[in-house]
Amino acid sequence: MKNNNRIGLFKSHSFRINLAMKLTVLLLFTSILTVQANGYAQKAKISMNLEKVKIQKVLENIESQTGFKFLYDNNKIDTSKEVSIKVLKTPLLEVLDQIFKGSGVSYVFNKKQIILKPKEGLIKASSPPEDNKIEHFEQPQYSISGKISDVNGMVLPGANILEKGTTNGTQTDFDGKFSLDVSNENAVLVISYIGYFTKEVSVAGQSNIDVVLTENASSLDEVVVVGYGTQKKVNLTGAVSSVKMDEVLGDRPVSDAGKALQGSVPGLQITYGSGQPGQDVDINIRGFESINGGEPLVLVDNVPMDLNDINPRDIESVSVLKDASSASIYGARAAFGVVLITTKKGKKNQAPTFNYSSTIGWNKASTILEKASPREFLTALKDWGQDDFWSGQDVDTWLGYIDQYEANPSAYPDGIITSDAGLNYVVRGSDMISDFLNQSGFQQLHNLSINGGSESTTYRVSFGVTDEDGIMAGDKDTYRRYNLNTNISTDLTSKLNFTMNSLYKNALRKDPVSGNWNQLYKDAINQPSMVPSGYGMLESGELAPYGTPANRVLLSPVTKAYDQVIRLFGKLTYDFTDDFSVIAEYTYQNSVNNRERPSYTPGFIHPVTFDYSEYNPNSSSYFASNGRETYNALNLYGSFGKDLGNHNFKLLVGYNQEYNQLKRFDADRQFLVSPDLPGLSTGIGLVNASDFYSDYGVVGFFSRFNYSYKDKYLFELNGRYDGSSRFAKGKRFGYFPSASAAWRVSEEDFMSTLKPVLSNFKLRVSYGEIGNQDVNNYAYLPTMNPYETNWINTQTGALGVSIKSPNLVSDSFTWETVRTLDFGVDLGFFDNRLQTTFDWYERETLDMLAPGAELPAVLGGSAPLNNVADLSTKGWELSVIFKDNIGDFKYSLGFNVFDSQTKITKYNNESGLINSYYVGKTIGEIWGYTTDGFFTVDDFEPGSLNANLRGGTLLDGIAPFRNVDPNPGDVRYVDLNGDGQIWRGNNTLEDPGDQRIIGNDSRRYQYGITATADYK
Repeated sequence: MKNNNRIGLFKSHSFRINLAMKLTVLLLFTSILTVQANGYAQKAKISMNLEKVKIQKVLENIESQTGFKFLYDNNKIDTSKEVSIKVLKTPLLEVLDQIFKGSGVSYVFNKKQIILKPKEGLIKASSPPEDNKIEHFEQPQYSISGKISDVNGMVLPGANILEKGTTNGTQTDFDGKFSLDVSNENAVLVISYIGYFTKEVSVAGQSNIDVVLTENASSLDEVVVVGYGTQKKVNLTGAVSSVKMDEVLGDRPVSDAGKALQGSVPGLQITYGSGQPGQDVDINIRGFESINGGEPLVLVDNVPMDLNDINPRDIESVSVLKDASSASIYGARAAFGVVLITTKKGKKNQAPTFNYSSTIGWNKASTILEKASPREFLTALKDWGQDDFWSGQDVDTWLGYIDQYEANPSAYPDGIITSDAGLNYVVRGSDMISDFLNQSGFQQLHNLSINGGSESTTYRVSFGVTDEDGIMAGDKDTYRRYNLNTNISTDLTSKLNFTMNSLYKNALRKDPVSGNWNQLYKDAINQPSMVPSGYGMLESGELAPYGTPANRVLLSPVTKAYDQVIRLFGKLTYDFTDDFSVIAEYTYQNSVNNRERPSYTPGFIHPVTFDYSEYNPNSSSYFASNGRETYNALNLYGSFGKDLGNHNFKLLVGYNQEYNQLKRFDADRQFLVSPDLPGLSTGIGLVNASDFYSDYGVVGFFSRFNYSYKDKYLFELNGRYDGSSRFAKGKRFGYFPSASAAWRVSEEDFMSTLKPVLSNFKLRVSYGEIGNQDVNNYAYLPTMNPYETNWINTQTGALGVSIKSPNLVSDSFTWETVRTLDFGVDLGFFDNRLQTTFDWYERETLDMLAPGAELPAVLGGSAPLNNVADLSTKGWELSVIFKDNIGDFKYSLGFNVFDSQTKITKYNNESGLINSYYVGKTIGEIWGYTTDGFFTVDDFEPGSLNANLRGGTLLDGIAPFRNVDPNPGDVRYVDLNGDGQIWRGNNTLEDPGDQRIIGNDSRRYQYGITATADYK
């Protein structure tokens, strides 16, 4: 466990760049800024086909196509009226004429605004004036200007500013600035922006006002990323949780996304194998997956990626798809959930903005075990009747030497007293754990980004550096990573958008002593405090290090792991109409992994025997590995949506294809000439080399259908037809459907009186299947692996090579099926400031691959794999969060808790082996002993026990059993030697329904306890 005691020296800063810098940056992107929207009404063309929709819906559609913003007073302009309109590349003015024909509404233009007013006293503009000014517009008397930004200082272009009680308004420009003439100096401005709380500001005689808007944290209109698209959070029917990375990350000096996400999503469990810098992360969603393994699919901008490869500061949001209904659309690799990561991107009409953040901190072990002092340890040995210790040192003599040392420590500067018999007695205690793990690991994080955009193009470029030092002694457990990300999106035409994303990662991780630090930790704990540290004196008079964990880390070799990832992602989106879009995505990723592992032991003094062992080249070696993995993926999908009155339909259909190839070359050589220059060329032994190749491919056809009625009754149907190369021909394809539904009870009329308190109440249910292909790439093929023999090839002088016989395989196995049932409820209180989500689920992993039958040992091989095992996981999740703001101060408080339990429901275990899977086994269960009472002196022949209560003879009638229950299903045996080793036969239970100890009743009884094993 590690405790992060960190000090952030610098906060994140955003700063504007001057005009010269703007021009410089824009020149860098000249090639992507050539397509610009003209933005004027006389050129704007509208295409739409809407039947019986509200005028407000039409206006939103026009805004999305043209960039114009409508300003109007809801009390004077009725936009709830339903209209039908069908136009194709029709001028904007003609479309407005159709919408407001006979309605008594006029419209005037002011730059990028369209102001709607009643006709009285106004002249409708038959065409926009060339100077984009309102004609015959009554000019107010008081001028006000200012700037609109968010709490992070980012300007908000396109924010609406309206004089309260009037239709007089404007919008912020490219730099978030505005100017407006209002009726008087006491006017009130109403400022609004999508996704932010609307704010009213009194002019109060001011001529310049800067306003900060706060994000609307409780809005249910938040858009959540789901499979191949987005949905409003309020319309979700599956078990989906989402977080915004900036909210969970904050200003914490977190170097990887996994640490930032820990504890933020119910059901998402993120663990690290150790506290080493750059340690790989283990991700689990909703408990144990399969006896054959499995893990969630992590997608970054719809592309599979390792969570450690991405800079957490580049992440915009994270969605976790937990049930089959929400995750099934991703098919083969999504059987146990999906983590969807969306990266940050530039925004349209935003000036180039630089952001830089720098944080430094220190890591330190949170808990260091405190060992007993030499006196305390030896006193305990004496109390236990231990007369000698280590290499025959006498305990009483040792305690006497400690008294002698404590009386005059300066007489024994090395803390060791040597007896006349030549035995060394260590009298000064040492703290081996602190020497090994008490270093403060320095950590620094630097991130620089630039983002912005024009009317048609957005861009973002970021660069991050992570540098971490671990808590071990020295500098041999370190991690350094460089990240470079770019994202460019541009409208090639009014219908065609192109997005290009590139990612580069370069990382180096160092581990001490070939990475075997777990053994070092065990040594540091197990060795008592009478172990000398530092350096000792040899008979030759030279100093040499003791073989303590700290010295082994400081002086032994280090493993280096180099990782480099280059990923290119391209996306084309073509909008045929407002309702129909087609998207093509292609991804290429190249990963390079190089490893260097020298292995040797320097000269050390043994800290117990004080023997000195010199560096031995015969026990040294050098290993090198070079691996390259390439990944290609193609996604083609189209979506069609339609609103027909109260009915909303949406259909998604697509094709997915992935191919992954791995090549690796390994080589090692023994007998290093010098430990200072480890390498293949500096060894004199035989060179052993091998290579490795593996590949797999998947294809899938997927579809999703969404339907909603009045946004109250929601339904979703998913289907995925998957094929995988990991199965034999004829078994490679499977179809996996799923469905989900939700009822927004809070939208019913009978709930209207509770709306101020219970603002959201939604019931959800989902059921579906996903295929799991997590099995060896060539498990259906009998393979023969080469190996070195113990005889020498006389022609080459090297060990001979032979081939192992192939294992028994079956080519009839196919997909495992993961089936999930989920019930959920979403609650929102007090305008959704308080939100609660609860889910109960059951996930069954069916047809798992396991040995099909037990075969005779004389066959010489294990049984082939078949789809013969099942398991079931049941669990629940609860999430509660409260979000609110006080003025510009925004805060949130929440927690989540979840639990799950997995049991084996089908497994072929004819012998009842408890060290294997069996029906009824709970994953993670612990077998232990429960006492049946203690023997007392009354159970032994008088005088037969020695002073240590050993060696006694049990009374007649006591041996061989005590408290024997005549029921054979509850026989209790005794741990005869007190060592906990109680076995019988082949470690089996004759009847899994019994509770019994499996022991050997032929041992002689000593003083001990009786025990039973608790079989669950």
